[in-house]
This record gives sequence, C-alpha cells and structure tokens, in this order.
Amino acid sequence: MLIHISQTSSIPMYEQVISEIQWLIVVGHMEPDEMLPSIRELSKELMTSGITIRRAYQELERSGFIYTRKGKGSFVSTLSEERLSQWKMEQVREPLLESVMQAKKMNLEEEEFHNLIKHIWQEADDDNDI
Repeated sequence: MLIHISQTSSIPMYEQVISEIQWLIVVGHMEPDEMLPSIRELSKELMTSGITIRRAYQELERSGFIYTRKGKGSFVSTLSEERLSQWKMEQVREPLLESVMQAKKMNLEEEEFHNLIKHIWQEADDDNDI
C-alpha cells in the first residue's frame, strides 16, 4: 500500500495513517469496496503497532471512509460527492484560516487578500503543480 508515515513527525502516527488512506481514497487510488490490508499486514509494513492501525481504521470507519465486515476485513466505502467535497473543504480550511489570521494581523485588506489568492491560484495553474 502506498502509505508514507514519518516516525519523527509531531503528528501522531495513527493520524498520519488516516490522512494517507483518506488521500488514496479521494484521489481514486483506492476504489469503493476495495479491501484494505489487515491490521497486522499494515502495521508490519509501516513498522508500527497494531494498536496504531486499529485506531486509524476505527476513525476511518467513524468518518465513513471505510467499513468493516467482521471476519472479512475492512473495505473502502462509496463516498458521495457531498462527502468528498466536505472532506476537501476540511483539508483546506485550517491552513487557510491561519493565512487569513496572519493577513489580518498584518492589516491586509480583504480585497488584497482575495487578489493574492487569485494570483496564487493562477500561478498554480500555470505551473501545473496541482
């Protein structure tokens, strides 16, 4: 499985696993009803404890990204467009809020901030870094 976690990150490992699996699902690298690795397999692959993976899977199930069939394993859920959109907005909100707060501290006008966002958006399109 294409999951990368950092043993030295300040972000807890189970949260890294959650983020990585959510990303794989949202971008289509994992299809609905595709089976995830067992807790044992993934913990071995990532060199972390089964408790870490179990916690990540439980949270992914609570948030609707996966479902579990007792004795069968964990599988990717079919996500609605609304749920996908909600997740994307959640991912962008926090860093954007930090940027807005920084801009306000620097007395940047709202229109200037909007123009900056538009400029950065265009740069990203031009650079194809998306």
